[in-house]
Amino acid sequence: MSDSAELDAGDGDGSVRVVGTAHVSADSVEEVRETIDDERPDVVAVELDEGRYRQMQGEVAQDLEPSDLLQGNTVFQFIAYWMLSYVQARMGDRFDIEPGADMEAAIEAAEAVGSEVALVDRDIQTTIQRFWARMSIFEKLRMVWELCLAMVGIGEPDEDEEFDIEELTDGDVVSAMMEEFRQFSPGGAEALIDERDAYIAHNLVQLRDAGHDVVAIVGAGHRAGIEKYLERPETLPPMEDLVGTESGSRFSLFKIFGYVMALGFLSFFFLLFMAGVRNTLLLKVFGAWFLFNGVFAFGLAKLAGARWTSAGVGGAVAWLTSVNPLLAPGWFAGYVELKYTSVNVGDIAKLNEILSDDESPLKDILGRMLDVPLFRLIAIVAMTNVGSMIASLAFPFVVLPLLGSQVGGVDQITNLMIQGAQNSADLIIQTLT
Repeated sequence: MSDSAELDAGDGDGSVRVVGTAHVSADSVEEVRETIDDERPDVVAVELDEGRYRQMQGEVAQDLEPSDLLQGNTVFQFIAYWMLSYVQARMGDRFDIEPGADMEAAIEAAEAVGSEVALVDRDIQTTIQRFWARMSIFEKLRMVWELCLAMVGIGEPDEDEEFDIEELTDGDVVSAMMEEFRQFSPGGAEALIDERDAYIAHNLVQLRDAGHDVVAIVGAGHRAGIEKYLERPETLPPMEDLVGTESGSRFSLFKIFGYVMALGFLSFFFLLFMAGVRNTLLLKVFGAWFLFNGVFAFGLAKLAGARWTSAGVGGAVAWLTSVNPLLAPGWFAGYVELKYTSVNVGDIAKLNEILSDDESPLKDILGRMLDVPLFRLIAIVAMTNVGSMIASLAFPFVVLPLLGSQVGGVDQITNLMIQGAQNSADLIIQTLT
């Protein structure tokens, strides 16, 4: 049974009682109902935002707009949301209760006793965007890898593992779990836990100061942080610091690698030009680069289930990854794909349902997942990018030797680049003197 704590009203005329629950616990559902029935508060505050509330009410989830995909991180944010949802869904399957049943029970109980319902959590899209932006590239790769392992591990549940659902609301256990996650990703924990504690507390303080008696239903992991802010509201960070999007690290390793690749590509052509290499050879090198990248990106996009037009656009722009690798061809292939299909958060529930199948072979599971628009979009974006990346890395070792034979081999190309550098230096010196 989860703990509840009665808090002083502070400077306002109202009061707030925080109930910490496990989102997949039948005991928590029962406690929520009993608490609201006993207290009959003015307001029942729930750890939901408007989007999740509408989804819980059976309304259609908002579709992903094609233009959003070109912002780059949208698909990755879907992956982050999917992984968090998948973990909760698996816990719900294990304990035979629908994830979020505690929040549904709170809303139903509030309506039964005539209490108002307040949605006090931050918008899930804002949380996931800030969560993704705060994570390092290594943390992101590890998180995606963990999701892949979970998929590969379908059909092999650990029957020997014992777990008590009541532990999910025990203060010491919850603190240990939060600390473990914080060690995995300090920045991610700040966006997913700390900022939401403050955001929810802001809304609860406002309700309390307005004179309302409130029962707040929140996950057990948020209870302690919210209580601290309710006891000392002057320590709350400004609300403007808790909303809006995060730009992420300006000098990430991925961006640095991208700029280095772009500089290397432009330097290659510039130095050959300065060495006096004929324009026909430069055009052949560029044409070979265009085709080599295009074929790989197009082929892997089709393998992922892309339409001919989507794969064609991905292949046509794949060469741009050398000029600016941050403009990955997968975004453009996905953009076109979204012109013909709809992708929304509701697809995540379909994927979780497929992943819960412990009997079907992995091949069948993957085939069914590719029928879900969200997963197919992720696969198309990823495979198009992988195809272009493979081509970019293989080009100097596969294609350049063939083209280099026209000027005396790869060694001669290197000599020409050195000569081009010398000619450039001489030109600069002559200009300055």
